[in-house]
Amino acid sequence: MSRHLALCLCVSGLLTGSIPVTRRVSTEDPLRPSCITVDDPYEDLKDVKIYALVYYGRRSYVDILNAYLERNLRTNGGVLDGVIFAMVKYTMEDMNYLIMLQRRNPKSYIIPWHMEGGAWDVIWRLADEPGAYYIKIDDDVVFIADGAIPDMIREKRRGRFLFVSANVVNHGILSAVHQEMSSIPHLEKPPMEVGQTLEEQKLGPWQYKGEVMVDPRYRIEHTFYSDCVWRRWDCAALVHEALLWRLEQNSSCLFDFGIFDFHAHGYETMSDGLGRSIDWNDNFFAFQHEDFDDIDWVGVATDDERQMSTLHPKQRGEHAGALGSAIIAHWTFSIQEKGLLKNTTLLERYRARAEIIMQDNAERFYFGEFQPRGHLWER
Repeated sequence: MSRHLALCLCVSGLLTGSIPVTRRVSTEDPLRPSCITVDDPYEDLKDVKIYALVYYGRRSYVDILNAYLERNLRTNGGVLDGVIFAMVKYTMEDMNYLIMLQRRNPKSYIIPWHMEGGAWDVIWRLADEPGAYYIKIDDDVVFIADGAIPDMIREKRRGRFLFVSANVVNHGILSAVHQEMSSIPHLEKPPMEVGQTLEEQKLGPWQYKGEVMVDPRYRIEHTFYSDCVWRRWDCAALVHEALLWRLEQNSSCLFDFGIFDFHAHGYETMSDGLGRSIDWNDNFFAFQHEDFDDIDWVGVATDDERQMSTLHPKQRGEHAGALGSAIIAHWTFSIQEKGLLKNTTLLERYRARAEIIMQDNAERFYFGEFQPRGHLWER
C-alpha cells in the first residue's frame, strides 16, 4: 500500500464521525495478524476525569503532538478533559506559541501560571485532583494511535499495575521487546545518489528486505541504556522506520504484545554503571493522583524518572506495565537527536502524517481554522 493511500484511508475513517481503533486479530501466521478497525465510542469513560500532563518546551515538536492532543480532547469526541502544560525547558518563543494553542482551546488547555520554579517534583504536583487519571506525555511524542489513551486508562482502572506505560516506539526497554517479537522487519538504508555523501543527503524511507532483521549491526540490547537505539541514531531510525512502514502496510498491530510487565524479574535489575538504575523510560504513562500519596518527593526532585520507574513501585511492592495496543512514537533521546535530524526525513514524514489529522481537526472542530504551526512560527 502506498503512503498516500494509507494516509487517505486513515483520514476517511476520521471523516466518518466514528472513532476507528485498530485491533489485532491472530491468524495462522503469527507475523501476519489481521489489523482490523472497530468503532469505540468510549462510553465507559464518559464520567471519568482524564488529563494529559505534557512536559512542554519545544514548539517544533509540539506542533506535531498538538494534532493528536486536539484529536483526543473530550470536546472533540475523545476522552481528555484537559491538557496541562508543565513548562520545563522553553524559550519565550515556545511560550508565545503555547499561548496561541491555549487561546485556540481555552476550555481544555491549561497553562499553570501558579507553577513555581524548582526541581522535578514541582511538575508532578500539578496532578492534584483526587480521583482523576493523568497521562504524562513528553513533548516530542510524534505519533499516538487512536484509542491509545482510553485503552491505557481502562488498563489502569483494572488495578493490575501501579503505572501503565504506552507501547513506546524508540524506548529503552520496549525497542528490544519489539525486535524480540519480530515486529521490526529487516529494513535497510536506501542507497545514496552517486556523488553525494551522507552529510549532503537526508535518507528517505528505508527499504524492506525481509520479515526478520538478520543484520548483526542492529541487535537491540534489552537494557535501558543500550548501544543500539539509545546511543545510535541509526538504530533509532530503524525503529521509527519500522513503525512508519507498518502503518503504511496496515500491519502496525504487529507491535501489540498484549501487556509487558517491566518488573517481572524484580526491581533495579539494570544499571548504567554510574550508580543509576531505571527499569523503564517514562515517556508516556498513566497514573492517578492517589498513586503519589506516599511517594518520596525528595527522590522525585532529584531524579523523577528513576523514582517513577523503579523506586516508587519497589516501595509499594507493585509493578508497572506497558499496554501493547497503546502504540505511540517517542521521537528522540538527546544523544540521538542530532543524527536523526541531520540524516533522516523521519520528522518530516511524521509531520506529514500529523498534518492529515490537523486538517481533519480544523474542518470538524475549529470552523476550518488550521492550528498554529510551531515549527514555522516566529513572533
